[in-house]
Amino acid sequence: MYLTDYEQEILEGKHGEGTRMAMEIVIKMGELYGADRLIPVKRAHIDAAAYTTIWDAGTEFIEYLADHGAKCAVPTTINPLSRDIKNWKELGASEKFALKSKRLEDAYLKMGVIPTWTCAPYQSTNAPHFKEVVSWSESNAVNYVNSVLGARAERLPDMVDVCCAVTGRVPAYGRYLDENRKGDVLFRLEGFDDTWFQDSVDFAVLGYYIGEIVVNKVPVIEGLPERTMPDDFKALSAAAASGGAVALFHAVGLTPEAPTIEAAFQGTSDYEIRIVTPADMEAMEKRLNTATSDKVDMVLMGCPHLSANEIAEVAGLMKGKKVCDGTQFWIMTCETQYNLAVRSGAAQILEEAGVVITKDTCLMEMDEGDRRWEGQNFVTNSGKAAQYTPAINRVKIHMASTAGCVKAAVSGRFSGEVRR
Repeated sequence: MYLTDYEQEILEGKHGEGTRMAMEIVIKMGELYGADRLIPVKRAHIDAAAYTTIWDAGTEFIEYLADHGAKCAVPTTINPLSRDIKNWKELGASEKFALKSKRLEDAYLKMGVIPTWTCAPYQSTNAPHFKEVVSWSESNAVNYVNSVLGARAERLPDMVDVCCAVTGRVPAYGRYLDENRKGDVLFRLEGFDDTWFQDSVDFAVLGYYIGEIVVNKVPVIEGLPERTMPDDFKALSAAAASGGAVALFHAVGLTPEAPTIEAAFQGTSDYEIRIVTPADMEAMEKRLNTATSDKVDMVLMGCPHLSANEIAEVAGLMKGKKVCDGTQFWIMTCETQYNLAVRSGAAQILEEAGVVITKDTCLMEMDEGDRRWEGQNFVTNSGKAAQYTPAINRVKIHMASTAGCVKAAVSGRFSGEVRR
């Protein structure tokens, strides 16, 4: 692999042992993927923040880098922790577990990360520009910044993402290369009236549907409405990256690399076309709905983390209502978005109604030694949660719109309507 003089200096240890080790790992990964060079990056995002993701061995590795002088070479945000920093006791974590999570947190702070602790950093800070090369991990975030912002990113493995942040380099492979960003399959939406795609749940279902089909290819979507908002794309990005392994999609007329179908496919015409109908969406909704009882034990929103706008929408629907006895309603977000919700009054409305708002963490990353709910029937609007919570949290899922989630939380029952 070709290395610049500066990169060779790092590899020789002239910039410290921690940085040297990180560079060695980045080079090894590049060789594995056939990269012939490294690319400088302008910013980074680390996935490996949760203790329950990397455990003791991973924590010791991060501490080794930090103790041997490794620092983030570029502005670097980071994913949710395994604990709510302020309220971990109230949420049922043990002190032993919280201290292990704090060890990892402290090591990252020593390395100079920006403590966003969110899986949606593009909503708080650090959002890249069009064609900017970044070192990002976290599947929904990679998919979002690649697709919606037109940055250059790849699904970097945990630990490698840390090494890329420390060296400020990524291997030249995959979606970093323009020739690997052209579309592979056209998904043409047909038969949808204006009642569709009014809520992020439809985008989540569509993303999951597309992800299962293309796996890790590049889908091109034709027919999404002009009113599609960033939070809608967030839901689509997360579900497509969970139902499959999508790192880049194009939405014709909406995302920067797809002003036209021709542009999305880089002028080629040998692509597959798939027609998506309301019947296809309804069939996917039924598949994602694994719960058989209409009793609701928990409503879960915020996978990925809810924005302040989404929190305000939920607060508007919850105003004057209370969460039903025997049902829990959790919203997951980061401290930054929570503070905005406090300033708007939305957080107070929700908390007075009995909603639990967690900050800087995720239900699927928290202390698995303690169950914080009784029962196993969840309602969510998240395609990513529908994929992961059944296995990680041993629960069953009903999919619902934002309004449907609120209705389920207030009544304690699932109405059977996904999109209302």
